[in-house]
Amino acid sequence: MTVYWVVWDAAAHWVVDRLEREGALPAVSRMRAHGTIAAARPARPNCQTPPSLATLFTGTWPRDHQVTGYTVPGAGKGFASHVSGFAAHFPAAPPVWETVSERNLSSAFAHVPWVFGERSTVGPYVDGAVEAYSRRLTRHRHLQLAPDGGPVHWDVAGHRIEVELTSPDGPVRLRTAGAELRIDAGGAWQPLRLDGAGLGTWVGCVRTPGRLLLVHTGVWNPRTGGRNHRLVERLQASPPFAGEGVGPLYRAGVFGPRLAEGGDGSAESVFLSSVECVTQVFGAATDAVLQEHQADLVVVYLPMTDDVGHELLGWCDEKSGANRPDIADRVWSYVRRCYQGSDEILGRVLDRAQAGDTVVLGADHGMVGSTHLVHVNDRLVDAGLATPATADTLDVERSQVIYHPANNGSLWVTDRSDPALSREAMARALACLRTLADPETGARVVRGFLDSGGNALADESDPPPVVFLVLDDDYQPSALRSDDGVTVRRWPKTGAHVVYTGDSRLHAIHAAVGPGIPAGADLQTVDNTMPARLILRQLGVEPTAPAAAIAHS
Repeated sequence: MTVYWVVWDAAAHWVVDRLEREGALPAVSRMRAHGTIAAARPARPNCQTPPSLATLFTGTWPRDHQVTGYTVPGAGKGFASHVSGFAAHFPAAPPVWETVSERNLSSAFAHVPWVFGERSTVGPYVDGAVEAYSRRLTRHRHLQLAPDGGPVHWDVAGHRIEVELTSPDGPVRLRTAGAELRIDAGGAWQPLRLDGAGLGTWVGCVRTPGRLLLVHTGVWNPRTGGRNHRLVERLQASPPFAGEGVGPLYRAGVFGPRLAEGGDGSAESVFLSSVECVTQVFGAATDAVLQEHQADLVVVYLPMTDDVGHELLGWCDEKSGANRPDIADRVWSYVRRCYQGSDEILGRVLDRAQAGDTVVLGADHGMVGSTHLVHVNDRLVDAGLATPATADTLDVERSQVIYHPANNGSLWVTDRSDPALSREAMARALACLRTLADPETGARVVRGFLDSGGNALADESDPPPVVFLVLDDDYQPSALRSDDGVTVRRWPKTGAHVVYTGDSRLHAIHAAVGPGIPAGADLQTVDNTMPARLILRQLGVEPTAPAAAIAHS
């Protein structure tokens, strides 16, 4: 018996539910018909990816697993220090696979965090694993080609690529130490090996008005491990890794104007085609695990839905100020296209599962539309509570309260030697932040404040030394100082998730099918700690109890 756990990053319940009811996600429809489905409340107070994945995988809240953001404040040296939430020593609570290993149960993984140790080793219970996100060498880049120029050299992560445009309209010829490639302008992206050691990237040739661009998706150095040598060899033979599409280039207008700016959809097509490189890479890793594993638990992580959500979803979010009814249907078609790629991989998992196996679909969090960025420290500087060091940074030792550079939503009192003065400084900070307003509408943008457990502050005049700032969902915090004095500004990213505001759009999808799981049951809303307990039950590690009882406990 095997439990298959598929995780779609940022797969919001409201998005999956709508797409499935439209008939766009047949694999999810199979799970709805034969199992349970629910919306899952994410980690709180912060619901960025690391704390939300840690909550999903450990079945505990951040106060237990201690992952409180993309970077974790106070986890390094110095007051303002912060380290990656994906660091090998996190999470503090054991993930499900470590718990079941104590019963001699094995696990296999496709790009799941916290599986490899600091020395890139895996535990003896690992059947096979691949992971690349922790070893990125360079992000995406683009190169403008001169139509009448000769061969040029392009440096990609220290590797020399010879680029030659064979004619003004292409194709482009690329040569590296590991491969030679011809790419047509506007054609499919192609994998390019950079050396014989497995490094590579995906390359596309993009024509925009007046320009011909060569674009790559970034370079990572994957690592593999496990006791199943055949599986490990299959994972090592996977295509070059692509961990994300070229969203920032799309957002910056490199491929022309976006739909919301009067574009014709060609920029979106380029962005989506780059995300589909990611789908191919993660699909290949999933197929290798499905075909070769000998594990009791298989965990597959898919990031594409998060990528598309950040760039596009706000324009389809009817509850957001980012909503654009004039282009929403067109944008929704791109969202649908991305989710269908993830659904196809889920379908392959369902086809591989045998009678007696369990398949669980989950997500770390959802997504809300967003319209503005808020430079929180600007207001603290204006109030005399924080002191600048440079145009971008603060002098922590001369500041009383700072919005932490970890950018996880938290405000920190810098000197806690006198509790009364600490409370007074934080109370002043909360009062001045309450006045933050949208410069266009005058509307106040601060919804409230939470303690480190995610609970609303009962008394803002007597606050603890660490407080989480809750902005209205359209407004997202930034630890950077503004360079022009504009504290609340519009920004081009249409979807976000930082502090959990309680809004149902931030709820993740959960679905499960397998022995003891009632068919056709809608569990409504559950905590995202529930899937870990369900999986432990299915593997015989937890006391047997109906799935509904687990969901509502």
